[in-house]
Amino acid sequence: MTSNLIVRCAEILIALEFLHGGMTVMRHPEERAARIARLGFPFPLLSVRVNALLMIGASLFLAFGIFARSAAIILIICLVPTTIFGHPFWLETASQRNAQLTHFLKNLSMLGGLLLMTQIA
Repeated sequence: MTSNLIVRCAEILIALEFLHGGMTVMRHPEERAARIARLGFPFPLLSVRVNALLMIGASLFLAFGIFARSAAIILIICLVPTTIFGHPFWLETASQRNAQLTHFLKNLSMLGGLLLMTQIA
């Protein structure tokens, strides 16, 4: 019983970051689209919006425990390009490098949580 409660809490906590991020990007996709366009990512505005919609949908499924394993896999698929193209700390100036590295590492931590979700959800 206790382990089920812990898993449900973990699903909700992980989902919150993706729900918030997806909603933020859907409201203001331009900055994120411009960032990935500079890196040569195809169809940047469409890509950013589709990624945000997938994050919103999958995070809701994860938060409510509906197809949680599939939701975690979708979030992993969304998170990998978001991390690589959205936070390329290695391309940043010294003043921005640390901020982007922090976001990059946060995303790797979220990836770890999602990988666990695929095993226990």
